[in-house]
Amino acid sequence: MVLMDSLSKSATQHQLIENMYNNHHIWLRSWLNQRVSYPLNASDLVQDTFIRLLQTKQSLQEIREPRAFLLHIAKHISIDKQRRYQLEKNYLFSLEQQLEAYESQLSQQDIFDAIEILDFLSITLVDTSIYVRQAFVMYYFEGYSQSEISLHLNKSLRSVQGYLAKSLSLCYASRKKLDDIAHA
Repeated sequence: MVLMDSLSKSATQHQLIENMYNNHHIWLRSWLNQRVSYPLNASDLVQDTFIRLLQTKQSLQEIREPRAFLLHIAKHISIDKQRRYQLEKNYLFSLEQQLEAYESQLSQQDIFDAIEILDFLSITLVDTSIYVRQAFVMYYFEGYSQSEISLHLNKSLRSVQGYLAKSLSLCYASRKKLDDIAHA
């Protein structure tokens, strides 16, 4: 009996929402269009309003002024979206400031040195297997552990250790050649 009552209430609730949608969604979109700067925002707010209605546990049978009720929901959703937008905007601004601070700390020489190192590494590792290069980049630049690299490359831990040893050996040999040329 309880299940039947629950199903009956649910069907009635959905019927009320469908009626509200059919009778008021065009009016609500029109009202919101006059108050938001972008028409698609109004359409989104209308849809979000009716989604919120579908998710509510409150009985809609007691609502006497559906337009006022829909406006109330739409206004709250709009406020939530504005808060979220402001949070995102502040977060992006903070990230931008951090990036600018970091960039200002880098001198032209630091940037040149980094490019030179990357060139050295790419020339040194160009003739190695893709696994050696991937293991090197993942371990030394992206911070993956050897076991994570093993899973990612679908290779044994011992193979990954071999790839890393080979890459370091090649870097050491190339660096030695550069030093020999510089001192000759």
